[in-house]
Amino acid sequence: MTKKTAQGRVGVLSAGAPVRSPSAKSGGPEKSISVEIGSILVFAFAIFSLTALATYHPGDPSFFTASTAPVANACGRVGAYVSSGFFECFGIAAFLVPAALFFIASSIFRREGALRVFGTLSGMIVAVLSMTVFLTLQWPSVPYAGSDLLTGGAFGVWFAKILQGQFNSTGASLVSVAVFALSLALSTPVSVANWGGRILGLLKLFFMRFVLRIARVAFTYTTFLLGLLAMKTAQASARTMERMIEGLLARAKEARETYDRRREELKTARESRPLIGNSENPAEAPREEKVKPGESVALREAGRAGLPSVQIMNDAFGDDSVPVALHSISDQSMELDTSSRPAILPHEMQRQSSLGPALDPSLEGLSPGVIAEIQAKEAARDPKKAKKKSATKRGIWKLPLLDFLVKPPKVETQVDKERLYRNSEILRQKFLDFEIEGTVEAVRPGPVITLYEFKPAPGVKVSRIAALADDISMALSAQSVRIIAPLPGKNVVGIEIPSDVRENVFMREFFAHPDFHSNKHAIPVAMGKDIAGNIFLSDLAKMPHLLCAGQTGSGKSVFMNGLICSLLYRFTPDELRLILVDPKMIEFASYQEIPHLLLPVVDDCSHAASALKWAVREMERRYRILAMTNARNLASFNQRVDEIGVEVLQENLERAESEIEGLERMSGGDWVEAFEKDEDGDPRFGKLPYIVIFIDELAELMMVAKKEVEISIARIAQKARAAGIHLVVATQRPSTDVVTGIIKANLPSRTSFQLASGVDSKTILDRVGAEKLLGRGDLFFIPPGTANLLRLHGAYLSDDEISKIAGSIREQGKPNYRNEILVDEEALAAEGDEGDLSDPMFDQAVELAKKSGQISASFLQRHLRVGYNRAARMIETMEMKGIVGPPDGARPRDVLVR
Repeated sequence: MTKKTAQGRVGVLSAGAPVRSPSAKSGGPEKSISVEIGSILVFAFAIFSLTALATYHPGDPSFFTASTAPVANACGRVGAYVSSGFFECFGIAAFLVPAALFFIASSIFRREGALRVFGTLSGMIVAVLSMTVFLTLQWPSVPYAGSDLLTGGAFGVWFAKILQGQFNSTGASLVSVAVFALSLALSTPVSVANWGGRILGLLKLFFMRFVLRIARVAFTYTTFLLGLLAMKTAQASARTMERMIEGLLARAKEARETYDRRREELKTARESRPLIGNSENPAEAPREEKVKPGESVALREAGRAGLPSVQIMNDAFGDDSVPVALHSISDQSMELDTSSRPAILPHEMQRQSSLGPALDPSLEGLSPGVIAEIQAKEAARDPKKAKKKSATKRGIWKLPLLDFLVKPPKVETQVDKERLYRNSEILRQKFLDFEIEGTVEAVRPGPVITLYEFKPAPGVKVSRIAALADDISMALSAQSVRIIAPLPGKNVVGIEIPSDVRENVFMREFFAHPDFHSNKHAIPVAMGKDIAGNIFLSDLAKMPHLLCAGQTGSGKSVFMNGLICSLLYRFTPDELRLILVDPKMIEFASYQEIPHLLLPVVDDCSHAASALKWAVREMERRYRILAMTNARNLASFNQRVDEIGVEVLQENLERAESEIEGLERMSGGDWVEAFEKDEDGDPRFGKLPYIVIFIDELAELMMVAKKEVEISIARIAQKARAAGIHLVVATQRPSTDVVTGIIKANLPSRTSFQLASGVDSKTILDRVGAEKLLGRGDLFFIPPGTANLLRLHGAYLSDDEISKIAGSIREQGKPNYRNEILVDEEALAAEGDEGDLSDPMFDQAVELAKKSGQISASFLQRHLRVGYNRAARMIETMEMKGIVGPPDGARPRDVLVR
């Protein structure tokens, strides 16, 4: 019975379910429990690591740092160590580690087998490492939790270096992305293709919606713009028509009012004059006779019946004739001569009234036509007086006209190509004679110089070519040859040979150039034309000073006159002032009494030294003003004056006067003296003009006052740029005792004309070459900011042109000389107390102190127009005499005597 039952059970088991082996049967429950335990542990560690990474704090203890502060990590000290270790190894990519652990846990839980679990583990490791490489290549570090973390950690940096060595950055990035996608697809159930398709679908849908939205907005906006444009066009047309109609009506109204006013004036004049003579028939209408302008009108005899009436054409009112009754006041015939009256148009009357002197009180109440006629008659009777009267007004200036300069002839220069080819062949053959192979690559003819570009064969030393200048000059029968080896910016050697026909360079071409009148240069000056014939303008504000040298007849004086005329054609006397030093007394004589001058042309060397000392003091005063207004240079100061206004500027400066006085006492001079004075001696606050000092012959000054001149030039050259003071120094003897090391070091921009020797060329240019220039304006120029030589050809300016330019400016006003420039304040300061007591203005200063009740040095300067040292000495003398009290800091002194 038992045996049958057992066999039956076995049969049921074999029929209903598979039969397990003993080993499987005995180990099944243990394996299931171990899988569940493993998956739970991995899943728990994934959550633990994610929490630790999310709550990471750089101040927590780690494998690399120690800290006694409380642990901020949510997972405690263990979490702090885990998060710091993951971040150090994998960087920001450490957040992929919990994701990898989730995938591994799910693989274990599904009992996919050890091989599958191992594949998932290895694939996720490769995915994490590839992402560390990609993040390292794209973003080396990112801020996280208050500190900068490596995006890829130590592993990312290490593997990135390896891949960069093989694929560079771009290739390594592509490889890392490909490996990441491949490992993700092979080790996880995520399908890259499915996700990619979904992402592309979403992007396509988004793009279509975006395009439709943009098209809708564009259509709406275009429709709105078209409607707005149509409305604007209609409104503009309507406004144009309205302005035309209003203009016509205004002109008609003005003409009618002018006609009525003229009739009323004539009627009043006719009624106010008594009628002398008898009229036998008063009811008889007077006859009118029309007389042409310029003809004389003879009054009829007194015995003729009725008073004659003559109609005179007034040119100021066009062709409208206005009857004017001329009553006989004598029995003798007389003539009214109108031939000397010029025709004065209304716009001419306005121009004369704006440029001329103020209206005479006796002419008030008269019409503009009558006033203009009277002024024209006065000008015709005494033109010199009228010119002198109109020239006394300052403030309204006109720049010189281009018509004063000679027009360059419109002649096209014919280039002799055969001659250029022949010279090129001579050059090539001459170099072959010295075993130098090469070819002439290009020929660039210019107005004075023709440049040949010679390219030597490989292996030829450039120094060998540079030594053949004299041989080439002899071969070409040229006056001089200059070799530029190599030509800057090219792989050729430049050979400059004088052109067969030398063209003239006219100054009018420079002043008519658009760059001369644009804002490209602050102080544009005409330097000359380059070897290609292009106009070259430079900026004196950038130089900011210029040293010029050249022997007699080289064109140096003409060049200096060109610089002066460049300033006169660009700046008015309110914008730029000049000091001209001319020891030879003939070079700058044409500019006497032009309004730009601060002094008459200085021809005395001691006065020139005083003028340079004044420029140093003026520089210090201007720097003080710039510091008070927080301006970096003169241009920004003048711009600030435009912004805040003259009144605000004056208020700010006067408010700071008490504080500035202490600074004046230490440094000397007074900032108020930087402004020019009006007729009452008060400073005219406002914009400060540029000051340019021209010295024609430095050698003469160095012989008379070498120490003073050298120190002044050096100080001005070192720091006067921001103050708007510039130097142009010229000499015909550039020896080391004239152009000293101090002067040369502070004047980097230099110009050299033809010199007598290479030693002089080295003195002025630090290299030879100026002795081989052609003369007549041929020059070398070292532009600001570079040490390269630039060959230019200066423009010619005749004495007649200079006289016309200076004369046109001289007629507009008289110069406002500042004679205090020639006062040597240092010599006055050395006179001592005896000079103070004998000061002719001391009594006037005492009276001024008694009236004001308080006194200061700057107060005396403004009212007496004296220098600071002189004013300070007078105040000290008053203190010795008991007139004023002792100094009280920066405040004015009290006056003790009333």
